Amino acid sequence: MSLRALRVPLRVLHRPKTSTAVGWSALGIAILAGSTSVTFAAALAGALSPLSMLFISESLMMLFTILSFGVIPITQRLMRLNRGTWMAIITVALSNSVIAPLLVFTGIRMTGPVNAELFIRFENIVLVILAVLLLRERMMWNQTLGALCIFAGVAIVALRGFSQGIALSMGDAYILLASIFYGCGGIVFRRHLHKVPPELVMFCRACAGMGVFFLLSPFMLQTLLKELRAFPMELIVALIGYGFFSRFLNLFCFYEAMERLPVYRVSLLLNLTIIASLAFANAYLGSPIKPYHIAGAGFILMGSVLMEINMLHSHKSKLIAASLKQRHRSHV
Repeated sequence: MSLRALRVPLRVLHRPKTSTAVGWSALGIAILAGSTSVTFAAALAGALSPLSMLFISESLMMLFTILSFGVIPITQRLMRLNRGTWMAIITVALSNSVIAPLLVFTGIRMTGPVNAELFIRFENIVLVILAVLLLRERMMWNQTLGALCIFAGVAIVALRGFSQGIALSMGDAYILLASIFYGCGGIVFRRHLHKVPPELVMFCRACAGMGVFFLLSPFMLQTLLKELRAFPMELIVALIGYGFFSRFLNLFCFYEAMERLPVYRVSLLLNLTIIASLAFANAYLGSPIKPYHIAGAGFILMGSVLMEINMLHSHKSKLIAASLKQRHRSHV
């Protein structure tokens, strides 16, 4: 074996300490910034329509993508894609950047940020079930146990600690339905788009969301401009926080961490966003966190970690990284 062949793995194993430190800092910021998204979205839900929230969310994603990867390189690579890939991208864009976000932004107006943060995790169960049924993937023991834990967590919250029958509000139902669409989009990505650079999918998703906004805006009685003119001054902090922290800084730091740290560490530690999100919802909006919320969050967190244990020994790091980049905080 040549010395040149040995240098590549050594360079990967021994990352510069400065780069690793930046990666850990970026990951910490991404967790904190990502934990604000549901809470800020809930605060803005009373002043902005779901369609306006969709436009703000997707336009910021497009801004991040263009600034990070460049519009000309993205356009050039998009032109090389074949028809089948384009159909898959359109499907993911409509499912994950139009239908699902509109359901989330509609549902979050009718339920609290704590319930929204927990119920959206049902997406993980949908992904596992569809992977077994459609992709013929073998379900590992940890995935089965993880899915059961997440289901138990969702059930605990839905049944309010088993103290009564199912207590789902209409907003909770919208969130659960959105998680199904996110799961379906994730399966399409894994089957047809896992070799496509994630930034191309993100760019197309942002285009789809903004395109639907401009298409439907003329038929809306309350336009974004009217909403901004009547926008309450006390929500300016939430608007800036959602735009800068929840979307831009969150995505920027996430990609910085992905470039500098092992994929499995980023994926596992991002689950801490659940805890940080509940804490921020309680601190910023005063949303009550009841014992069944804590129990449900514990089961969901444990299930999410269990489902990702096999990544410690996975040889499909590129596929996992692409899927993680495509899904990261996609719901808001």
